[in-house]
Amino acid sequence: MSKKNRISLIAIMLLVFQVTFSQVNDNLVKLDEVVLTLPFDQTLGKSVLKVDKLNFNDINPIIKQYISNSISKLPGVSIISTGSGIGKPSIRGLSFNRVVVLSQGMRLENQQWGEEHGLALSSSGVNSVEVVKGPLYVLYGSDAMGGVLYIEPEKYLTSEDLEIDYTGIYNSNYSGLSNNLGLKGSSENFSYMLRADITDNGNYSSPDGEIENSWFKQNDFKAGVAYQTEKFQSDLRFSMSETEVGIPHMEEGHDDHDDHDDHEEDGHDDHDDHGEEDHYQEINHTTLTWKNTFDMGNDHTLDITLGRQLNERKEFGGHEEEGHDDHEGHEEEGHDDHDDHEGHEEGEAELDMELETTSIDIKLTMPQSDDLNLIIGTSLLNQENKNFGHETLIPDAEKKDFGLFALGQFDIDDTSQALIGVRYDNRSISSESSSNDYSNFNGSLGFKKDFGNSTLRINLSSGFRPPDLIELYADGSHHGSFQYKKGNTNLVAEESLQTDLSYQINNDNSIVSFDLFYNDISDYIYLNPSSMFEDGLRVYDYMQQDSKLYGGEIHLNKNTSIDWLSYYTSIEYVFAESMDGEALPFISPLTLNQVFNIDFGNNYSVEIDFIAKAKQSRVSMFEEETDGYSVLNLSGNYKTEFMTNDLNLFWRISNVFDKEYYDHLSRLKTAGIEEMGRNISVGLKYNF
Repeated sequence: MSKKNRISLIAIMLLVFQVTFSQVNDNLVKLDEVVLTLPFDQTLGKSVLKVDKLNFNDINPIIKQYISNSISKLPGVSIISTGSGIGKPSIRGLSFNRVVVLSQGMRLENQQWGEEHGLALSSSGVNSVEVVKGPLYVLYGSDAMGGVLYIEPEKYLTSEDLEIDYTGIYNSNYSGLSNNLGLKGSSENFSYMLRADITDNGNYSSPDGEIENSWFKQNDFKAGVAYQTEKFQSDLRFSMSETEVGIPHMEEGHDDHDDHDDHEEDGHDDHDDHGEEDHYQEINHTTLTWKNTFDMGNDHTLDITLGRQLNERKEFGGHEEEGHDDHEGHEEEGHDDHDDHEGHEEGEAELDMELETTSIDIKLTMPQSDDLNLIIGTSLLNQENKNFGHETLIPDAEKKDFGLFALGQFDIDDTSQALIGVRYDNRSISSESSSNDYSNFNGSLGFKKDFGNSTLRINLSSGFRPPDLIELYADGSHHGSFQYKKGNTNLVAEESLQTDLSYQINNDNSIVSFDLFYNDISDYIYLNPSSMFEDGLRVYDYMQQDSKLYGGEIHLNKNTSIDWLSYYTSIEYVFAESMDGEALPFISPLTLNQVFNIDFGNNYSVEIDFIAKAKQSRVSMFEEETDGYSVLNLSGNYKTEFMTNDLNLFWRISNVFDKEYYDHLSRLKTAGIEEMGRNISVGLKYNF
């Protein structure tokens, strides 16, 4: 029996067992929570669109110390990783510029086109994350073709008080330390908060040994101040993060997973000393948002959000001396010195890009009656990309977005609701040598029907995504992905039509959801490897072809008849291919996640987390097949008091059996670099 069939059989047996044996884990699913992604002030259970939510206050602080690890717990969300410090979200097989991430109420713009360009967001100061799978184009614009991740910032205090908290975490595998200090308070109409986080991680180790140049450092600072009266609310948020992350050596030509021993021979004793062969990134990201909400009377509200972002990305460590344009030279010369490029000054970045983004979002909510709610809005975005590095991958360019939308939700009867939306978008992209303009109308239809203890949702949405700067204008070495990329100014916009079907059964003690989707994408843009080499790197061309993706998730939350035991099961699968039958890249295989929660009382609990992934044999032209694997994780949490204040002690053992494995969405697997081995973490949180 194949690995995939074994996982399927185990999953079915678990579901049958749970349906017959058990009686929801309140920490994982709360249907009465308000949805933030959609502007109708509705709960998860009442929303026409299916929304999954993860509350950071309800999970072990060790799990949530990296935001990518946290969101991978959401059904249908997986992470494309480059070592332990870089994680990129993928929703049902779509990622990069096809997923919109909202942080502090503003679209995150951080050169998200890169395979090794992670979120670079700290989980510090995050209250929850919501995911909407499928096009949410009507509200959030063209890039929301794959879905939306809405990151809710930390809430202000609602009472006049002052709170200070400290969290410290140590990770044994990579000698990692994380320290977090927060302060927030409220006085009359004003509320404020400050939070700082410092993370310093060394090289991580697989069961085979230390992975050199896999270190990670991040300093994060957040601040906010809010003012509220009966008719007016204002929320000003500021965040600044400085991230440095090492990229393990990945040379083209590793076509199996047996080259890891060579990788380990030259160890790094100190991750702060960027050695001659080190490739690393420095990312500074600053965000300022100001949201103002006006009560216009008759329950009408006007929201105006102003945003400003500055993303500075530097990539160090030349992959090859200039002039090597053949494959043999690429493999023999190697990484001798990241300062060996002709004319390369000491400390100068290979790539040094600065992305400035200014945005305005205006939204008017106009309830017409108890049964009808209308929203109209507009969004404007202006973006400039500038280059200062030794090399240029994409040119200095400017992007302008303009959108208009209208969204209405109405009750058909006491048990049925419908959602209708339409949006117009225009995008212009210009550089010194070329300019491109794109515009489109798209819409969405949704229907929800309640059947007592169950709910049916059907949604049909169209999506639209113009090609981005990298896809149009790229012409240079991208050492972070070890590719020479060439853009194509003849690319047209992608268009998608997705159908979502969700059926949810819930009672006092259980929730089970069946979510299915089919996504048809016209002119899907992808990277195609050529037989040519430039600067010692293989040339990759941007091309287009119609594609389709389909699959779904089954997830189950239950409390058993045993008071101290509850558990959660999820199964997810995505099938993705172009119309000529070629597999699309970065598609996670069939995945099973089983979590058991044991509550011992007296504020002590333990979580057993088991994940299994099947073999992925459907791979694109530049991917390799990946064997299936299973991993066990254990964690615990103890809450008590110290000097009359709350003290939370917690621990976690990841990869308990120190298993050797490769994850299909790891970009390091082609270099024979395995996933992290056993990691023992301990930490505490103290409220002063």
